[in-house]
Amino acid sequence: MKRSIAAVLAVTVLAAGAASLTAPDTTEAHTLAAAPLRAEPVLELAGTPDLGPAAAWAKQDEIRDRKRAARSGGLRTYGTSHTAKEAVARLKQWANQGMGGYADQCLRLADDAYGATARTTTALAQWSRAKNAGVAHPGDRDIPVGAQMFWSTSSPAGHIATYVGSGKVVTNMPGGGLEIIDWHEINEWGPYLGWASPYYR
Repeated sequence: MKRSIAAVLAVTVLAAGAASLTAPDTTEAHTLAAAPLRAEPVLELAGTPDLGPAAAWAKQDEIRDRKRAARSGGLRTYGTSHTAKEAVARLKQWANQGMGGYADQCLRLADDAYGATARTTTALAQWSRAKNAGVAHPGDRDIPVGAQMFWSTSSPAGHIATYVGSGKVVTNMPGGGLEIIDWHEINEWGPYLGWASPYYR
């Protein structure tokens, strides 16, 4: 009888020891499982993932171009026979055909493109008239298609060119021929003054 009781006690002690050695500690696993996952931060610009400064500037240019395109069909003109869209099409066609005959006649070129009625004498006079009418935008570089752009040059007449989109203008060159060029190139002739709606009243 004593042996059987001792045997039972030994088996019980051994079983308890084995359980203490093999039972997994689930506390740490539960803590790890319960911990929320932290996602990497994502910067956003205008609802899209941040792609860096270059992409951000490109997106802003794209938005600006869309705004210009939306306005170009509705750029208001005053005293003209042609809309902004028609005038731009005429200027591009003339430049692509290599038309000439506009030496020192930048204002006449702009006037002809729009079929202007009440014409004035110089580019700076046209700029002054637009300012007085409240349709000029001094220093503004967000330029709608069809707008007339103005510069103060070494000539007392100044210079005018028509914006045709994508950073380009159609202008007369020193020899009188028409070209499509980047409008910033004209800054070499003198400071940029701003742009205005075609105004002939």
